[in-house]
Amino acid sequence: MAQAVPPEFSASFLLRVAASARLHDRVWKKELLEQAFQSAGLAQQPVRRKVISAGFVARSRAEVMSMGCDQRLDRLSLQSLATSEMLQLDKAKALEMFQAISFPGLHRLHCEDALVDHVSDYYDLLGRIIGSAFKPEELRYSRHIELLNYKIGGMESPVQLAPMSRVLSSAVLSPEELKELTGSFGASLERIQNDDRSFSSSLPSTDKELNRFVEVLKARGVTPDGVIAGYRRYLVRNFTGNRCADNLEKEDLLPTVTSSFNQRLASDANPNLAPLVVEELQPAKVESKANLEPFFDEAEFQEGFQEFLDLWIGKKRGRDAKPLTDEQKDTAEWRERFDDFLRKVDELKAGVGEPEYRYFYRKATALQALLRVAPSGPEQDKVVRKFVAFLGSSNFQQESLLEWYAQVERTASAIKELKSGAYAKFLEELEGSGHPVLILYAAAATTL
Repeated sequence: MAQAVPPEFSASFLLRVAASARLHDRVWKKELLEQAFQSAGLAQQPVRRKVISAGFVARSRAEVMSMGCDQRLDRLSLQSLATSEMLQLDKAKALEMFQAISFPGLHRLHCEDALVDHVSDYYDLLGRIIGSAFKPEELRYSRHIELLNYKIGGMESPVQLAPMSRVLSSAVLSPEELKELTGSFGASLERIQNDDRSFSSSLPSTDKELNRFVEVLKARGVTPDGVIAGYRRYLVRNFTGNRCADNLEKEDLLPTVTSSFNQRLASDANPNLAPLVVEELQPAKVESKANLEPFFDEAEFQEGFQEFLDLWIGKKRGRDAKPLTDEQKDTAEWRERFDDFLRKVDELKAGVGEPEYRYFYRKATALQALLRVAPSGPEQDKVVRKFVAFLGSSNFQQESLLEWYAQVERTASAIKELKSGAYAKFLEELEGSGHPVLILYAAAATTL
């Protein structure tokens, strides 16, 4: 069954089987993990990405794409997961697998971009590899330091600084080893590309982890001046470069980071560590904001949302309003309004020239609203059936498989919350859908 689906889904399924508590055969587990690792290498997306901000209701394409990425179906996440599982079974093999991971080139973003690369899982794995995968003889020959130097030298994006700092702070290293790595890390700060979208989104975690790294260096008797000087130049270079308009709206970011630097890292005695002056850190140019354009217009959303609220909590709404019970919904008036809403969703078609993703999101959002309000029984089963049919037949899966699958997961999560036997009905519909990915999802849900 796993061979009939795209490689990222095959790898994910094999990982779930290997991690199952029901599987006790260590040899078979290792074989499954190696198969998963190889399949993961063929995954379409190279790296996980996360949206810079998300609302209570996902209304932009970037938010839903981020949900798709959260399923960890990209190459880096899947191969990291396979290696992490192998580390519990065979440390030498895990080290071999880790070194075989081809770290992707990270995105150099523009201000319009709303998705930022997310690589923390990979670096968490690196920390575990450094801490447990090397044999004593390899440690004596500093193979772990060679690996760390190689990974530090390969850093190119602001999103890598915080997780790498965390690895170095947590590793059990001698002062001599730390001194060597500190020089490499300080030099890498000079090579990080200017990219305000990645810089600003990662800066709070970068500042926290780099300050922690400096404290570790001081505690172990290693001079941190090279790291601090490199970090100062990194901050100045990015704060005075081209900035995104929405990042400048985060009024506390600049003063918070400069205050942190001045209090914890700066030195009046060393010009390379001089305190930062907020007034001197002005952008060279202010560029656009992130594209978080909704996939439906405001009037359409408000009209549909009001219809949803009428069906969910009734016409009389206030602070103490609660969702209607199935008994309260059992009236001719409520059923007439529900049938009218269902008819509108059924008749929802793509507009002339409307992109496939926009139509897909609009209809999926409407079907999800119907799921939330449908009474248990025939009405709910009908909506579940319509939703599965829509997912299985959508053309959007050819355009963006992970975005399409994000909706499968969103639908499953919404149905699980209903707690009315709807999830069993959902899995039954998936099994009979004829769609390989949906069938595999149902098989995994029912057997693992």
